[in-house]
Amino acid sequence: MSELGVDGNFKRLEDEVNRLLEVLEQLRSENQGLKQRVAQLESTESDLGSARTRLSQVEGELQQSQQSRDEVRTRLERLIGVIEQASPAPGTAT
Repeated sequence: MSELGVDGNFKRLEDEVNRLLEVLEQLRSENQGLKQRVAQLESTESDLGSARTRLSQVEGELQQSQQSRDEVRTRLERLIGVIEQASPAPGTAT
């Protein structure tokens, strides 16, 4: 092989190495971007987990509040019934 042919082969090899280095840099950059995206998604997932826990707590509190209100309503209705029975009907003499 002539010296010119060897130089041509080295030039092609050098060009290919440079192209592969550019591809490697692009892949590293893309990898870094993906790592950041994964970190953001993990943070969002953690926030959602906390929100789910808080929602569950609030739903439990709401259920307790509704149960308490129902108990108060039942007691008030019972008291009103007792008062109505003890009071004379309107228009009757006392």
